[in-house]
Amino acid sequence: MTLSPAGWLERPPEAAPALAWPGGMLTRAGLAERIARLAGAVEAALSPDAPLAVVSASRVELVIGVLAGAWSGRPVLPLEPGRPDLAALLAVCGVGAAVTDHAAVLPAGLARIAPDAAAAPRAAATPAATALLVPTSGTTGAARVAMLPATALAAQAAASAQRLPALGPRDRWLVCLPMTSIGGLAALWRCMAAGACLAVLERFDAGAALVLMAERASHASVVPAMLDPLLEAGAPPPTLRCLLAGGGPLSAAAAGRAVAAGWPLWTGWGMTETASHVAAGPVDSGWREGQAGRALPGMRIAAEPDSGRLRVAGPALMSGYAAPGLAPGAGLEADGSFLTGDLGEVDRDGTVRLRGRADDAIVTGGVNVDPATVEAALAACPGAGETAVCGLADPRWGQRLVALYTGNAPVGTLEAWARDHLPSPQRPRRYLRVASLPRNAMGKLVRRDLPALAGVGPS
Repeated sequence: MTLSPAGWLERPPEAAPALAWPGGMLTRAGLAERIARLAGAVEAALSPDAPLAVVSASRVELVIGVLAGAWSGRPVLPLEPGRPDLAALLAVCGVGAAVTDHAAVLPAGLARIAPDAAAAPRAAATPAATALLVPTSGTTGAARVAMLPATALAAQAAASAQRLPALGPRDRWLVCLPMTSIGGLAALWRCMAAGACLAVLERFDAGAALVLMAERASHASVVPAMLDPLLEAGAPPPTLRCLLAGGGPLSAAAAGRAVAAGWPLWTGWGMTETASHVAAGPVDSGWREGQAGRALPGMRIAAEPDSGRLRVAGPALMSGYAAPGLAPGAGLEADGSFLTGDLGEVDRDGTVRLRGRADDAIVTGGVNVDPATVEAALAACPGAGETAVCGLADPRWGQRLVALYTGNAPVGTLEAWARDHLPSPQRPRRYLRVASLPRNAMGKLVRRDLPALAGVGPS
């Protein structure tokens, strides 16, 4: 099964909302006309089946550009214009043209197509085998581009529909995430499958999010860091059935506050390589920190006996990382499964429990320390604020643990807390108060930037 913009937008009634944002809306008919005309301009600029990039700081324009590329039957690479690796990503995907505004800096020779280009409308083409080219988050190293087949995106949408609260033609899914992320893009595909309206924010603002939620939003995608601002902004609207928090660890404290305030909180676990979440479940009174729900129907998740790394198999997987010519690249195991960098276990009832990242381990004094464990313990200290832990080179210990925090607690308070709540190998040897922690557009901690921050931060 595949999904297409035409199959979504040509459903009656034509006047039903299809894309909404603060202060604006396009009906199914209006959005179909807009993307058909943009697809005509794309066809005039590119050879058949050639990949298209959509480079824009506007999430609304990214949605329209992605849909136009899908309408014209070609792989689409959505990017934000400020990426330092933009040229490299365009090159590895063999992009020949980009839908972009004139402010974006692109490599010489790359054809530009204005977002409001309006050529003769193009009839919808057969969906490309590879629908999306999506860069990974790159939190621990250079980003790679996952090639996501149309069948994988459709499989994720279908499996998600069987697990999450129902999404129907009269509903709206609000995305508070970048539309270059798999969290945002997969929500678009779910709206295609259900005939629902997609709502987007150009940037996260809790008040604006609540306004859009009040306009018949039934589902919303957030990262855990957005929960507290939403709680402060107001109560959940009665139409909201699913507030899906993903993209990073959900703390018990944040989850407890949201559930107590009446928010219909769900959590999911997945990644770009798996076309969004492959496990999901409700956050209720029985939920415990680290739980990611059960595997979606058709997906198989298991922990490696030796390493504890989680392996995923099933139809919602990438075909590989992009290589020149878009031939299937590295990334999948010989049996077609994907070995993630996440550590965890799967209970007898199928519940997935996460235990941090395999590739984030810090070795100090011969002991492997999971920074997420230390961060969670420190974050529970009153006044700690957001916390992050990294390892700095040490001639005696190999690496010494350094804790960064954004709160107002004195260093002595954190040191005493660590003595009471952490074993000796997991206690940081230095604490630095910083203004903020480095995060990417999805709100994920960019661990590769922590050592530099620790080396220059105030004491």
